[in-house]
Amino acid sequence: MGQGIAVLGLGIENLALADYLLDRGKHITVCDSRERAALGERYDMLARRNVDFRLGPSYLEHLEDFEVVYRSPGLPLFEPNLERAAQAGVYVTSAMRLFIELCPCTVIGVTGSKGKGTTSSLIHRILQLSQAKVDGLAYLGGNIGVAPFEFYRDLRPDDVVILELSSFQLEDMDRSVDIAVVTNITEDHLAAADPLNPNYHKSRAEYVTAKTNLFRHQDNNGIAILNCDDPTSRELSGAIPGQLMMYGSEPQSCGAWFVPKSGSEDCGCGSDSCCGGGDSSAGPSGAYTIWWNVSGEKELLIESDRIQVRGLHNLSNICAAALAAHAAGADPESIVAGIEGFTGLEHRLEYCGTFQGVEYYDDSFATNPDPTIIALRAFDEPVVLIAGGADKGADYTQLAQEILNRNIRALLVIGLTGPKIRAAVEAATERLHKPVPEIIDGGANMPEIVQNAAAKAQPGDVVLLSTACASFGMFPNYKVRGNQFKEEARKLGESMK
Repeated sequence: MGQGIAVLGLGIENLALADYLLDRGKHITVCDSRERAALGERYDMLARRNVDFRLGPSYLEHLEDFEVVYRSPGLPLFEPNLERAAQAGVYVTSAMRLFIELCPCTVIGVTGSKGKGTTSSLIHRILQLSQAKVDGLAYLGGNIGVAPFEFYRDLRPDDVVILELSSFQLEDMDRSVDIAVVTNITEDHLAAADPLNPNYHKSRAEYVTAKTNLFRHQDNNGIAILNCDDPTSRELSGAIPGQLMMYGSEPQSCGAWFVPKSGSEDCGCGSDSCCGGGDSSAGPSGAYTIWWNVSGEKELLIESDRIQVRGLHNLSNICAAALAAHAAGADPESIVAGIEGFTGLEHRLEYCGTFQGVEYYDDSFATNPDPTIIALRAFDEPVVLIAGGADKGADYTQLAQEILNRNIRALLVIGLTGPKIRAAVEAATERLHKPVPEIIDGGANMPEIVQNAAAKAQPGDVVLLSTACASFGMFPNYKVRGNQFKEEARKLGESMK
């Protein structure tokens, strides 16, 4: 084992880490697969601070020369050079691991296969409101795109940090956050699930273990918030070291839940004395109430007509966020106000506007079939669905069945997977004996796609960009795809005035 510190990969997280280490007088070596020219200003900034560099294809060789190695979350622990370094006695760690160890204030960690970005952002919004009342601040960082060491210097004991955490940020964690939220654990980031992603877990058990590091090292004072509708989370609920809070579509003795709104304002508990009848039949389409029990009494938190985001999955996210914010000390008024003002995240069922009576939604973040299925379930209205893109080897069978089960006005297929999605839907119609919806070629670019979608839509319909596929081949990334969709929808709206 050698001496010195290596920082592997100069992404957002490790760039902030490098700055933190240099401020404390540490000598570091930056190891990155890119050459000097590609690093640009990042190289120049660090070179002026006497940082050493190992650049190019061999940047991971001879890591045993160092005493400490900080890996990038995009670098698998099973990378052979990392494994050899660890076997040689090198301390292999990460920026996130160090931050959680050093953080002087309460840390809320949010992980999950789906929904962690929305949930962590809503928690942040709520705590911004509540912390302002007590002269504190709320910070949001992690996988959402802000490196926590960017704001570490500003943290005070009365502040709160919310971290969106991926499984790759958690897999080597040997301590847990104060308040842990797990939205769900599905088959994402397994080798077979995404063959084009070089960073994956070798097994489902390995993936689950990484996620559970969020709460596994808590003491009795820790709080874990789990989704009762997720089978894996239910299995894990018996292994919580501290306080357990559950949320979802079922009433909880300590937690939050949503139920269809009924005339009796039923909370779903089935008790006549609690709710005045126990009738849980649904009222108006899409109308729900969110209840919670955080003080020994069931209380109405909010009704869905005061919520701006759509879909049952977002009601679930709201339940989780409300519980986490409450656990961090947020007052009920701030929690309700935060929920009411939350419009969701960009490219995640993002409302773009209503033009000639048709609502347009950007769900470009849906790069595999599962989120598209969830998005379709958010609408009772007829939907003109735009789906397709790059081929990641996904199975479209379940998506095809969902399309046949929903009110689909027309399906516009695009990209390399367009024919696959069309074939999956046509096969499902034969298997399920249901009529095939209208399926058309969506177009080769976004202006064509939006024009074709608008031509099929009628007043009261929804045009939904939820592709179930990656963007490459047609667009640089899902953000560009979503931004182009929003721009073309707005242009369409302007032309209709």
